[in-house]
Amino acid sequence: MQEAPDPKAEISSDSEVVVFLGDSLTAGYGLQPDEAMPDQVEAIWRASGLDAVAVNAGVSGDTTANGLARFDWSVAAAEPDLLVVALGANDFLMGVPPDIARANLAAILERARAAGIPAVLVGLTPRGALEPGSREAAYAAIYPELAAEYGVPYYPSLLGQIEGDPSLLQPDGLHPTKEGVVVISAPLAAFLEPVILSIEAQ
Repeated sequence: MQEAPDPKAEISSDSEVVVFLGDSLTAGYGLQPDEAMPDQVEAIWRASGLDAVAVNAGVSGDTTANGLARFDWSVAAAEPDLLVVALGANDFLMGVPPDIARANLAAILERARAAGIPAVLVGLTPRGALEPGSREAAYAAIYPELAAEYGVPYYPSLLGQIEGDPSLLQPDGLHPTKEGVVVISAPLAAFLEPVILSIEAQ
C-alpha cells in the first residue's frame, strides 16, 4: 500500500484548503500525479476564479478503516476548511459487512465534527442490481443516510457518469483514464464550489 501524499507545503493563507480522503479513485491509480481527481478539481476551481487548494489524501487500496486510522495525519494535520470523504469501494469489494463500513464512516464524520471541519460525503453505487435486502442495497443506503444524520452535503457517486464506458476506464474496468478523470471532476468541482463559498462567507 502506498503512503498518503503529504499535505501541500505551500498554501496561501487566503486559500480554502480542501482535503480529499479517499482510495485509488482519489489517489489517481495508474495516472500521473497531476492527472488525479483532486488536482483536476483544483484546476477547474482556479479557472473559475475560486481560490481553493485540493489536498490529495487518497491511498490506493484503502478501506474506511484505513481512512479512519490515518485521520489525524491525513486530514487534521492539513487543517482543512473542508473534508471530502470518498471511501467504501474497497470495503465492498473485500466483503466488509456494511454495518462495519457504516460505523467507520460515521466515526470519520464524528472526528471531523469534533475538529470543527465541515465535511462532504461521496456515495457509492455498487455494481449489480440493488435488490431490497441485498448487500449492494445496504451499501448504497449507507451514504445518504449518514449524510442526513450528520447534516453534510451528499454527492451520490464519483463514477456515475462514466461507469460502464470502456473508453473512459482503464483496462481493469474500475479506474478512470486521464480523460475519464476530467469527465468526473467537472460535476464534482461544480458541486463543491458553493459549499466552499458558503464556508468563505462565514
